Amino acid sequence: MARVPQFTRLVIAVAVVFAALLLLPRSAAFAAPALAIYRGDTPAASGPGRKIELRLSADGTMTWLTDYGKNRPAMTEEGRWNAISVEEIEVILERRDGKQVESSGVRLLKQGDTLRTAANSATEFGSQGLLLKLAKAAAAPISAPMTGAVSPIGAWQWESLISSADKIAVNQPERYKLQLRAGGKAQVLADCNRGQASYSFDGRRFNMRIAGITRAACPADSLSGRYLKALETAVGQRVRGENLFLDLPADGGTMKFIRAK
Repeated sequence: MARVPQFTRLVIAVAVVFAALLLLPRSAAFAAPALAIYRGDTPAASGPGRKIELRLSADGTMTWLTDYGKNRPAMTEEGRWNAISVEEIEVILERRDGKQVESSGVRLLKQGDTLRTAANSATEFGSQGLLLKLAKAAAAPISAPMTGAVSPIGAWQWESLISSADKIAVNQPERYKLQLRAGGKAQVLADCNRGQASYSFDGRRFNMRIAGITRAACPADSLSGRYLKALETAVGQRVRGENLFLDLPADGGTMKFIRAK
């Protein structure tokens, strides 16, 4: 029997694999492996209510399944998810049963192996909100989608602080600047005060110490004190596009910065 050249065998193998992929449904051929699956249900005044399954994938995509019972197929909503802080995520619904819809978000607080709707997202699930329990997870714990670490070094302006308790919107971000320099040195502008700081980060961990700050009396509406305190208590950092997020401990929330021009 004549021997088939090695290059020809390689071409045949690639063609077979490619043909097999074409025969697969698109979702099966390209779906990312599930990172975590959460399940729960919402009670109804009459009847069994809704059964909900949330699938979070490692590439930042998500699938939200809602089963209303009554022998109807489950509604499938797809989109993406991202970490707002170390204890809060947001799922953004973009497609329903394969059709594009207006984007809507649901915020969920992570508590151990459960996800519970945050206050601003709870009402659409009844008076008790929605509680989802972890049903299946890969070895890696749930965290922000892995898109490659981006250095926080650069100039930033503070835009807001969001926590489960309140939301602070900064009307004049240019009054609150943070310049992170290479080598662990930083410059801080806190409204009418200026100062120096040292900082360090390792992956998502973050630490800052303000070494000296002026003590001028700022206007009555100044957020200078809140800003400086938040900077010194930050424990985590992440960069997403033109935004820097500094996570505060426990339920302290997350500071959001925009890159300074």
